[in-house]
Amino acid sequence: MLAHLFNGRVTADTTLTMFPAPANTLRDFYQVVKTKLPTATTTAVIGGLGKHYDLETAFADAATPPFRSELKVTSGNPSPLEVLEWRPWIDTVQFLQGQVKSKIGQEFLGDCGQPMLRAWFSTHIEPFSISEEFSAIAPKACAMTFAGYEKAMSTIGMKGTQEPAAIAFITALRANPQLQAALQAQWLAFETKWFSEHTLNHDGLLKVVKDIIEVKNAWICVSKKGVNWIDGLKVSGLRFEGARPKPKGGMSFHYTLTLTKGGLTKEVPMECKFHWKNGGQAVQNLNFMLL
Repeated sequence: MLAHLFNGRVTADTTLTMFPAPANTLRDFYQVVKTKLPTATTTAVIGGLGKHYDLETAFADAATPPFRSELKVTSGNPSPLEVLEWRPWIDTVQFLQGQVKSKIGQEFLGDCGQPMLRAWFSTHIEPFSISEEFSAIAPKACAMTFAGYEKAMSTIGMKGTQEPAAIAFITALRANPQLQAALQAQWLAFETKWFSEHTLNHDGLLKVVKDIIEVKNAWICVSKKGVNWIDGLKVSGLRFEGARPKPKGGMSFHYTLTLTKGGLTKEVPMECKFHWKNGGQAVQNLNFMLL
């Protein structure tokens, strides 16, 4: 629908209830688009992983590079405009999220990627799977290998060819809140210890953050109050501040990100934390999140 709006196809009769913003503010936003992109011809939705932007606008002059914009929507109140101008992602959780095993994650996770998963398996998962309490519920899980665990843990529905022992482990874990709670406590303790002794590849992270932010020529931030056009940002530096405790246990990595725009420079906080997206913490689908 935002692409339709960019293309001037939103009329007074167009239903805009998919956005939290008042419909009139969305229709009025078309004038902002025309002012910002006066020679634009068509805007298309960009799909697929690895693009890191939502819309691409072409121009009458084929030599003009395409304009790339990112849609961010929150159902609540927006942050103040002076905050959004420098952190347009702040109301929508993150500007990058992915599985620990993802290709982009391998560019910067360093010791907190595959080495961390292997250590988690050998020091906690394997002993947990053969413990007396767990074996009584899922005896087949005792044969689980690291490869089987990694695949089943990161494949939400556990479709395709899977190791039976790993399926037995994840299935039993998802079905038992007491076992979940016990393993979750182990994960938080492991995360705290691991992040106190290991860290990310800071140079790799700077490259990824720079690519992700600078590919966007503008951010379109929609909330229940209206729509804001936020001009794109440039990344000029990233400073590691250290690992800090999270409110509910575990740790996350903190940085100071230096951004520039329109001749101005500003430092903003950035955090990298890890989150298990399915079945509860320490159960399935470990992701990193850049906030």
